[in-house]
Amino acid sequence: MSAHKTVIGIAVLAVLTLAGCKKAPLPDSLCPDQPLPASAAVPSGQGGIEVLASTDGYFYVLDGAGKQVGSHAVNGVLAVKPGDYQVKLNNSVHAVTAQAGTLSKCQTGAVLVSGKTDEYYYVLDGAGTQLASSHLGASLSLFPAGYRVRLNNTEATADIAAGGTTELKSGTVNVQADTDEYYYVFDSGARQLASSHVGRPISLFAGTYTLKVNNTQAQGDVRAGEALSLPTGTLVAKGSTDEYYYVFDQAGAQLASAHFERPLAFFPGSYSVKVNNTKAPATVAAATATEITTGSLVLQGTTDEYYYVFDAGGNQLASAHLARPVSLVPGEYLAKVNGAPVPVRIEAGRRSDYPLGTLTISSTKSDYYYVFDQGGRQLASKPLNQSISLPAGKYSVKVGNDSRSVVLTTGRPVAVRW
Repeated sequence: MSAHKTVIGIAVLAVLTLAGCKKAPLPDSLCPDQPLPASAAVPSGQGGIEVLASTDGYFYVLDGAGKQVGSHAVNGVLAVKPGDYQVKLNNSVHAVTAQAGTLSKCQTGAVLVSGKTDEYYYVLDGAGTQLASSHLGASLSLFPAGYRVRLNNTEATADIAAGGTTELKSGTVNVQADTDEYYYVFDSGARQLASSHVGRPISLFAGTYTLKVNNTQAQGDVRAGEALSLPTGTLVAKGSTDEYYYVFDQAGAQLASAHFERPLAFFPGSYSVKVNNTKAPATVAAATATEITTGSLVLQGTTDEYYYVFDAGGNQLASAHLARPVSLVPGEYLAKVNGAPVPVRIEAGRRSDYPLGTLTISSTKSDYYYVFDQGGRQLASKPLNQSISLPAGKYSVKVGNDSRSVVLTTGRPVAVRW
């Protein structure tokens, strides 16, 4: 053999050797190759891929361009042409090289989040992309790797190994109350994580959380496999009018409001209740109902006018149309109608009625009349022939330069011809 032919032969052998090395797949501990079983329905010249899993579901096989080439139920064999593929199970991915006449048998692991509520958990990759979700108490099969698991926006890590199940135990938190309201769960950074109706527990991974109901708050430590229940008390203002009450904390910040007779849930503490700008202190204890009973006031008059209620410092507290009641915290107040004062007393659970007198100055003139108290202070003015309401007493009425004294009695109209 000539030297030239020898060199060519060596070169060809080298190329064949390199080509053979290129096709040889790297060892894969998760998807080891084994001979195809006789029972596998795989066409001649193809290989098979099987994904073993402890849960039901399907796996999907994609080519190098990301195009799906087939799918099969787990624990079954999918026939594929020889080549490099991506096998996907619950959006977790593993690279597989299929060879003719061989079976790539892939191992998976599973994650299980146990809990006592009817909720779902979510599995994410390291970048935070959601891969899969399942009901608490149900497993998810995934290719072995490290994952993030999210439950009501709380997170835990799961390192999944081949052939095993990684269990993450959640705990529950609940706010007990007898009202038709919701509570909210926050993390240490004041980020809201979840919410639920009072009396309905929420599953969370272990940690310290802040719970709020009607803007009152309490901290709770949630432990894996344990249930944490935080009791509240209720507060309600009772009244006979179609009005609302408001609840404030000790710093004066409004926490909540509700219609009379509708209770509100709060964590134990000291609060104040405001009704038409009258206030009463209130202490809320766990599992206890606290009631604030108001009284009502009405100035009875027949004219289309309003009365006003003031405290001892002269601050206006409320106003209402004559003959319409307002609710107030029990105490002593000053009501005014047309500038005339009416001292009033409010008692819990009772309505305080104060009837007024009515004055009409009738005349054929087109002018105004003016009403003054005994000290000469002007109280009100009206066009002639229009009535005004005033408490019983002696007044001075002036029309033009003419003045007269008038006495009003409770509940009786007085008409003066001018």
